[in-house]
Amino acid sequence: MVDEELAAIRAARLQELQRNSQSGGNGSSASNEGKESANASNPKQAILSQILEPEAKERLSRLRMVKPERVTSVENYLINLYQNGILRHKIDEDEIVETLEKIARDERQNTESKIIFDRREIRDDSIDDDDDDDFFD
Repeated sequence: MVDEELAAIRAARLQELQRNSQSGGNGSSASNEGKESANASNPKQAILSQILEPEAKERLSRLRMVKPERVTSVENYLINLYQNGILRHKIDEDEIVETLEKIARDERQNTESKIIFDRREIRDDSIDDDDDDDFFD
């Protein structure tokens, strides 16, 4: 029974792949509906798809594997700019790189610690006292 279900699933998937390949580069309506529903379910991704060029989105997705917190901060920054009306054009890859460098620089400045040496003279009164040397006289 499990094998029959698995065969039915495989057949359905094969038919779906054949329909998608027949539609060619135009894109099928099923895949477009899937993308629209994904964007509708996540408003953050919908805004990012409006304001980012494909190369910039790709750069962020690659960086997300290494530094997800930095990508989240860049995305929040860009969404904030867009919602405040400051951002009026699509962001390309070069602008994403500049933004990432700026955020990295800010993070380094905030996390750098400074070591301050406070050198004080230690005055030892026992060294300067000649009265204490009476024991050997």
